Amino acid sequence: MTSKTTELKIGGYIMCTSLTVPSYSNEQLLGRTMDFPTKTPWRLTYLPVNFEWQPVTGTTKYQSKFAVLGGMRHIQDWYLIGDGVNSAGLSVAELYFPVESNYYDAPVEGKINLSPQDFTTWLLTQNGTVKEIRAKLAQIALIGVQWYDNEAIYPFHWIITDASGTYIIEPTDHLLTLRENPSNVLTNTPNLDKQLTNLKKLMKTDFTAWNSIRSSLANYTGPTPNRSITTDRFIKTNLWRWRDSRNLTINSTTVTDFLKTVTIPKRNDNHDYTHYYGVMNLNAQEYRFEGVLHPVVTIANLSDLMTYDVPVELAEE
Repeated sequence: MTSKTTELKIGGYIMCTSLTVPSYSNEQLLGRTMDFPTKTPWRLTYLPVNFEWQPVTGTTKYQSKFAVLGGMRHIQDWYLIGDGVNSAGLSVAELYFPVESNYYDAPVEGKINLSPQDFTTWLLTQNGTVKEIRAKLAQIALIGVQWYDNEAIYPFHWIITDASGTYIIEPTDHLLTLRENPSNVLTNTPNLDKQLTNLKKLMKTDFTAWNSIRSSLANYTGPTPNRSITTDRFIKTNLWRWRDSRNLTINSTTVTDFLKTVTIPKRNDNHDYTHYYGVMNLNAQEYRFEGVLHPVVTIANLSDLMTYDVPVELAEE
């Protein structure tokens, strides 16, 4: 069975930015810009425990083991999850990963076959920790198939975090692997190793140990790359994460303020611009959602929503 390198057939080159950072009270935050093109709006949405969903690749239905609060799209009877935090304190965000992502062409016998969109839902509804994901990951086959919206086959990679740290899954091979992300930052293609190599070149360091790279970032006094391209956003976000944020009182608002500096403006009729800023607090299981078209801040907490046994849509981009 051959692999498939996926390409987006609508919009332009998608540019999301994400990072994890501890708050001033040592709570783990995952922040992201959602720059992904859509035909339906992104909304801050709650899905309850026992929410039933079915992957587009098969007839097996799943019951959610955890409640999820995140940025989602509602298409007919289906919810596409772009990011979220669940009631176990696990947080996930999908980001665009063109050219380098490889999927199976068809379902694989004996595997849990998932589209890229359904994989995000599986991560958040079926797993409570990174350790649990790691133990199950060999069972997963990502299939290059259109989702229920019939828009395209989307190339994704994922940033994942819980109390143990920050990790990524980059589907450059059929066999999925989960690895630690020492930078705590993820943007788009190229892959993390290439991004880290570019970062070290800018720092003019050959150090391979992350503590040495982090020290170089903290003391860097050169110009900050400021183009909207993925490599510049990766470097800029690392400088803020490891240098600039040390002088700030970090909370979900502070992280949002930074994310606004990597906004992709709406320039044409395409949808590849920043739709919302999302910051997830893993400890409080809280989500701060700020839309761009509707610039209203909505802060929601899973503990306040757990009484609902049906999905609840709370705010729109």
